[in-house]
Amino acid sequence: MIMLCAKKDKVVAFLDGDRAGGFILKELKSVVNIDYELRADEGIEVEELTPQRVADILKDVTENVKQQTIKPKQVSEDDKPLAEAVSKVYQDLNETLEVIGLDSNNAQLFKVPISEIIDKLSTQSGIKYLILDGIITQRLLDAAKQSGIEYIVGHRITNLSNTEGITLKTFTELNVS
Repeated sequence: MIMLCAKKDKVVAFLDGDRAGGFILKELKSVVNIDYELRADEGIEVEELTPQRVADILKDVTENVKQQTIKPKQVSEDDKPLAEAVSKVYQDLNETLEVIGLDSNNAQLFKVPISEIIDKLSTQSGIKYLILDGIITQRLLDAAKQSGIEYIVGHRITNLSNTEGITLKTFTELNVS
């Protein structure tokens, strides 16, 4: 589910209106950045709602998401070198759950599964760009800072603290897809 959410521009949580819905929401928020939270009527499960009531609950959010959907913006001059480097590896990386490390000459240093990246960063040097098929998390950011990485690119960025000294971008921001 985390990877599915990472590939979406907006994440909507539509949960039961009972107590269990609250617990699910709390757990979901711990692993996914949710853009919209919707609940069924109090004491009612989503499965018990009529199709008309589901449409009514979703109506405002769908209109809001449609309004926020804008055409891709132009990549800034500062980001063009990064966008070019990312676009060269994107097709080989997308939907693999892997991470690619590039040096300052855009040469590939490694390609490893996301689950192994923290260990890899502690043993690898000379990485300038870290490009991943996943979500940029605080744990990854902290490990990348210790390794001297300048740029991280992924599908989504979670709510992070202390991002100074490192540039974080999404594939969408770089118009890479």
